[in-house]
Amino acid sequence: MYYYNRITDEYEQSFRSGTDIDITLHPLDHWENAAAEIKADIIREGSNVTVNKGNGSRRGTGISLILKEEYIPNKNSFFWYNRKFRITASCKVGNDRYNFPLGVFLCSNAVYDNSRLQLSGVDKYSLLNGEANVGKVTTPFSTNISAGTIFVGSLIRELLLQDIGNGLPIDPITPLIDPFFESCALYADVTLSAGQYYGELITQLAEMYGADCYYNSNGQLVFRRKPTSDQPSWYMHMGYIWRYKENDETVFGESSMTTVNLDGINCVTVSTDNSEGKVYSYTAKNKNAESPINVRAIGERYPPEPITYISLGDTSGETGEEKCRQYAEYLLLQKTRNSVSESFGSILIPHFDVDRLIRYKNEDYIIDNLSFDLSERKMTVGASNVTFLPSNWSLTSYE
Repeated sequence: MYYYNRITDEYEQSFRSGTDIDITLHPLDHWENAAAEIKADIIREGSNVTVNKGNGSRRGTGISLILKEEYIPNKNSFFWYNRKFRITASCKVGNDRYNFPLGVFLCSNAVYDNSRLQLSGVDKYSLLNGEANVGKVTTPFSTNISAGTIFVGSLIRELLLQDIGNGLPIDPITPLIDPFFESCALYADVTLSAGQYYGELITQLAEMYGADCYYNSNGQLVFRRKPTSDQPSWYMHMGYIWRYKENDETVFGESSMTTVNLDGINCVTVSTDNSEGKVYSYTAKNKNAESPINVRAIGERYPPEPITYISLGDTSGETGEEKCRQYAEYLLLQKTRNSVSESFGSILIPHFDVDRLIRYKNEDYIIDNLSFDLSERKMTVGASNVTFLPSNWSLTSYE
């Protein structure tokens, strides 16, 4: 039996008994149909996949192939301007095979000699943010909410289906949009000037509505709400995707050294204004007494650019300050995760992803970043202790 994105007890146990990981690369057409399957020609040495938290582009890869005529980059090759490919990791457990995609990438660079082709790839958000040089606005684009209700979900799909100039849409794959946004009306008009990219508007929508926006491992755009009142508490209610035991055999002895970042950012200010020039702002502060970098412990520490400005249209006082609060708390959470993130080495477990909960050192950790080493079948995990994150609750009263 073949399984996709499925986790079972048998699958988990296989890693503790030393299962092998197979890697497959599928070149894709624009509609993401597989044009070929490449396995034996993959050179594991030096090949990797990286994943980082945050909005926008999350995934990147560098992977090598044994050079063959059909791989040499040209207009008829699998690997040419912005051609797509999918990387999948799989393992065999008994008579079953478990498959997990590690991402869909656009070919951004190809270097080859007489024997090897080295590919670099970035995830599909590069189609939106200008990195792939497509999706540029040639004539001003704007919404008009006075002419009728515009729902956020419909607007995002409209942007993804914009013509890239040859009759093809930017992204033909159906996005995963939080049902909330299917009935959420746009409350302020948004515009793009000629020379900007459609993805800039999607990023602006994420800021306006407090949403995560990124491409998942399946190559689908995800646009979903974030809890803004107490995100760390929300993380603690997520199910674990893995539980590391004490002296866990899946943590490499030679790679088990833990690195802790000590950046210390604990305050973030977000500001906006409306068409009448009224300024609204909010400063989010880490007041969690359990956090080692809370304001009382180390004082107020702001990022190098202490104020983040966002555009929210004709916001009222209540709406303007509330939107600033939501985005400030989101940014503070990201900055705090950068500050308290720890990293450690583990065997490669292909279903791992960022923003997922694990049990490590008998505490709850949220994954910040991953680096899969396809040659060593190892990975480096960066994760933050949930207890250290800013929150509205604490075992010890802050004030």
